[in-house]
Amino acid sequence: MTGAEPAVSRLSNRSKPRNIAAVSSSRRLLAYGLLLLVPTVLAGFGAIHLLRREQVRLAEREAYAGAARLAAVTARAGLIVESAELLVGDVQVGLLDTLATMPAAGLNEALAAWQPGNPLVRSAFRGTIDGRILQVVPGGEAGQAVRRRLAALFNDTLPWKTDSAQPEPAAPTAADTGPAREEQATRAAASSNVAKMQSARQDARSLAQSREYLARDGRKIAAAPAAALSLEAGRGESVAGPDRRGWTAVNAEGRRGLLGWLANTTTGEVRGLELDITALIARLGGVLPAETGGGEGYALRDEQGRIMHQTGWVPDAPDAAAVRVPLTGPVLPGWEVVAFLDAPVGRSGAGAGFFVVGLLLVGTFMVAILAGGALLIAQARRSELEAAQKTSFVANVSHEFKTPLTTIRLYAELLEQGRVAGAEKRAGYLRTIARETDRLARLVGNALDFSRLEQGRKKFAREEVDLRALLDGLLDTQTPLLAEAGLRLVRNLPAGPLRLSTDRDACQQIVLNLMDNAVKYAAAGGEMAVSLTPAAGGGATVEVADRGPGVPAAQRERIFEKFHRVDDSLTAEKPGAGLGLSIARQLARGLGGDLRCNAREGGGAVFTFTLP
Repeated sequence: MTGAEPAVSRLSNRSKPRNIAAVSSSRRLLAYGLLLLVPTVLAGFGAIHLLRREQVRLAEREAYAGAARLAAVTARAGLIVESAELLVGDVQVGLLDTLATMPAAGLNEALAAWQPGNPLVRSAFRGTIDGRILQVVPGGEAGQAVRRRLAALFNDTLPWKTDSAQPEPAAPTAADTGPAREEQATRAAASSNVAKMQSARQDARSLAQSREYLARDGRKIAAAPAAALSLEAGRGESVAGPDRRGWTAVNAEGRRGLLGWLANTTTGEVRGLELDITALIARLGGVLPAETGGGEGYALRDEQGRIMHQTGWVPDAPDAAAVRVPLTGPVLPGWEVVAFLDAPVGRSGAGAGFFVVGLLLVGTFMVAILAGGALLIAQARRSELEAAQKTSFVANVSHEFKTPLTTIRLYAELLEQGRVAGAEKRAGYLRTIARETDRLARLVGNALDFSRLEQGRKKFAREEVDLRALLDGLLDTQTPLLAEAGLRLVRNLPAGPLRLSTDRDACQQIVLNLMDNAVKYAAAGGEMAVSLTPAAGGGATVEVADRGPGVPAAQRERIFEKFHRVDDSLTAEKPGAGLGLSIARQLARGLGGDLRCNAREGGGAVFTFTLP
């Protein structure tokens, strides 16, 4: 027991620096991780806070912009309503003015020529103040229908004798057509839209005020002065005294209409007309803007919700209107101008989208930083481990070199000084020197191969090789070493030669590394078997099997990694640096083959070396 205590003490002393170094390395890596993680997390939270503030600001700005847009659309819709009502007023005033200027002489001919020539006039009539109808235009069956409608109306009430008649709309004033109206329109719409509205009103006014008529015989009937009917043509205002003018809503035969009339209580004469609502509606499209802003549209709808005119962006579901402005006049009750927007005001989600995109970018940035830092830390850890392994490798290789050199030097000095008695003993010393020389050469070869393979400079000298003879000679030289380790060698070689093109030295190095591995770790099994079998297609398979403890399934690939040993220690009781199997597999693959490890039936491990 006393002899074992110093050894345990030495192992314990060797493990202490390694444990201290491991703890120091772990603390250093932990410090690196915290230096990477803490600033990244703080920067991420700060960026998220700024994104949230920016989202709120964008949402507020979006709400302001939406309110401004809605106000502009509402103002434009109101302008369209005003323009439509002014156009209707222009038509009403112009038609009554035209009717008032017709000469008393030839009035029948004037009415007969005026009605078919003016699309705004559905019918015209002349009668007396007590409700008798003297003339109706057009004639024929259409005229009879007009007579029936007028008779039904006059039987109920005479509009010029009651206060129930709708007052005639005021004609456009200077404020409507002058600079004040132009300034208001310019603020609400572009100049092209104002020009379109003005043009529509001018066309309707010109058509309503047309005062040239053709008689049936083709001669032109000139317009009479405004006093021809002794009525004041004062642009729609009823005069003081007996003379009156106005408009009355009618609904006959299921059709809505407007009846305009002029009454002279002095002479007892009445002139009138029916306004063609359909023709008037057709001209209302001119009050809609010619150009609209992006994503907005306007429509004129009747009392049943049908769109009569539209411009700009109008959705398939027109009920979802942003603004509704009704027409207030009696001509088109229930009609309205509606405005549409392509997105709900203040609900485009731009702020939320910005926050989501920004959050994704910040998250990606943080993940990239953490992942990059983790990779750098892992690489630093691997570099540190490799540096420690290489340092240990140099120390172990130096120790491996020192052992055979010491043996060779000791035996050589004994032989040189003649202190070895007997020829058999001298021959044994010489065999030991030769064996240790081979071992030293193998260690040097492994070190050189490792350097060349790491640098990618390993070159293979291929030649025709009898693999059977190569293995047989190699096993002959290794038999004494195996016997000294307590291993019985079993050869399973073919009877005849097995030739293939390969590198002789590389093959010897692979087999020697496999045998050396068996001597180190499987000597307790007492047996090592080397087999050579031809493979299909002209290759060969070399197997080195032992009866040792075997290799766990999870370690059968890792044992071929450089510096790796099953017990994961470079200073285990068995000498070596954990490079033999790694070099053997790299050499095998450099020759075009492979090296694998499997469990041997009955216990132990079998290494299979294949050559193409």
